[in-house]
Amino acid sequence: MPFEEFKNAQLNVVELFAGVGGFRLGLEAVHASPFVITLSNQYEPARKAQHASNVYRSHWPDGVHLNEDIATVLTSEAGQRAIRVAAPDVVVGGFPCQDYSVAKPLSHSKGLDGKRGVLWWSIAKLLRQRIDDGQPVKYVMLENVDRLLSSPASCRGRDFSVVLSTLYGLGYAVEWRTVNAAEYGFPQRRRRIFMVAYHQSTGVYGRMMKELATGTGWHPQAVLTKAFPSTLATPLDAVNPCLTIRNEPFAQQLRYTPLSSGKSRFANAGLMVEGQVWSCRVNTEVQDGYAEFTGVSTARTLGDVINKTSPVPTRFYVRDDDEERWRHAKSAKSIPRDRDGFSYTYSEGAMPYPDRLDRPARTIITSEGGATATRTKHVVREPSGLLRRLVPEELEELNGFPRGFTDRVGVSDTTRAMLMGNALVVGLVTRIGNALVQAIALDQPSFG
Repeated sequence: MPFEEFKNAQLNVVELFAGVGGFRLGLEAVHASPFVITLSNQYEPARKAQHASNVYRSHWPDGVHLNEDIATVLTSEAGQRAIRVAAPDVVVGGFPCQDYSVAKPLSHSKGLDGKRGVLWWSIAKLLRQRIDDGQPVKYVMLENVDRLLSSPASCRGRDFSVVLSTLYGLGYAVEWRTVNAAEYGFPQRRRRIFMVAYHQSTGVYGRMMKELATGTGWHPQAVLTKAFPSTLATPLDAVNPCLTIRNEPFAQQLRYTPLSSGKSRFANAGLMVEGQVWSCRVNTEVQDGYAEFTGVSTARTLGDVINKTSPVPTRFYVRDDDEERWRHAKSAKSIPRDRDGFSYTYSEGAMPYPDRLDRPARTIITSEGGATATRTKHVVREPSGLLRRLVPEELEELNGFPRGFTDRVGVSDTTRAMLMGNALVVGLVTRIGNALVQAIALDQPSFG
């Protein structure tokens, strides 16, 4: 089917761990609008106020949106019925990642064994239920912090091998790619891993199997390569598999070992098909500017974003008597510490102060909000010479959301910043969605 004819086709989407709706915004911007969200789920068990869910519902009030624990949804008759009615062709989600987030030292990570890491199994359970119903989910699109590739600290890469093993056991091939949004012209240096999985019943899966049979390498035809052009550092890595995994997660967890150096076996791009794993290091390749990614030919910067803001509320300016606190927070430090009877020195490098306006912003994290001086918050200098923090509207634009997207009654500036720290770069999802639709269009006359 020609790409242009997708206007009459539809892919039903279930959006898990939806946050404020970044995946939905990205998919709704795909050419010809083939993605239709038929059910969404967002629930934050540690919070009484469900701000993310409320913001989501305010933008899409008419759809089926479940603000309850996904584990409850999957075990209740009503929840299972809702998913059957939603009839997902696609499941998407940025599954919770605090256990491996860059906001914590890696030694503190709990990985898939962690309290929130177990939510991975909710994704697996939903996929299994649809297989048991005789209607397997055709495509899966997931996002996480790139540290998932090297989690946990005690056995780097084991968690990701379990993720691949789980999807293998459910009949999926999986592509992955670590993407730094700034390398494709977006105004934030946000590095995340994206995964695209396709079920063995799909034409996309069959075509990848044929590609592998040629022995010429899978990389040029991958969905994520089409979305984010790249070149292989070592072309043979895409020809010869480097690892075999099992289709049973617990067995894979016991079997996995990192490289002899202690590093993860998983590079920043790869493919898993029928237990065979190709792990490749790739480099970003962008030609003729960034217009196809961001709509403008030149790379966008933090300065491009803050220059749109006027006026700036007074509360965001750094007071003169606070400036020294900010300088100290941003400076390099070596701090003696004791833990479990051992003494060591905790070191951290200097952060730019103020942040450079001619470069993309650093990664927005959940603690971006609030007036307290910290190392990770952004501080910019205006042409007037005044220093200030970023306003919520700027954080939204840095992630590709419309300005004011999270501006709702009862949602504070600090909470709005936290919501953006948990969000993704919307334009990256649009790129993946377009690439997936094009892959489907190559050999499927219709779907749905």
